[in-house]
Amino acid sequence: MGYSGYVVIARTGDTGLDELACIEDLFVSVTENVRAGGWRIGFLGPVDDTSLDGLAKDLALETSAPAIALSVLDSDCAFATAADPTGGAVEFYLNEEVLLTLVDDDIFEPLNAKALPGLLAWAGRAGLTANRARLAAAIEESPGPFGDGIVALADALGIEDLPD
Repeated sequence: MGYSGYVVIARTGDTGLDELACIEDLFVSVTENVRAGGWRIGFLGPVDDTSLDGLAKDLALETSAPAIALSVLDSDCAFATAADPTGGAVEFYLNEEVLLTLVDDDIFEPLNAKALPGLLAWAGRAGLTANRARLAAAIEESPGPFGDGIVALADALGIEDLPD
């Protein structure tokens, strides 16, 4: 079994994710990966009674910066929303191909082909320089048991690791 739960990507500056009201209200323990430019990747674990879209939008509003919320299923795939403070949002998947095998064909809506331009625009609004080819590859990968796919997504969006 792999990781299942929520993951967030947000620019919070020096503020830890668990200090944000929208995260604190979830009563979760956050494991953070601190990135350059005040960005953080937070692994929240299982979260009840909150909407993925709502969490992404709340993070963007509270931080006044674009944010992403992902719901990871057993490290194999994820539903995700990238939101910005103006209310714009882009829905996408990590590993859309696996999700197609898990949900009913009648209700599954492929998102990634339409999401790529939106994610590039999201990165621009965040002041980031995304790599189109790496981003297209990253959204087709699984999140991974140690979050490697999520880190690859962040890297492709232009969210860099801290310098040594």
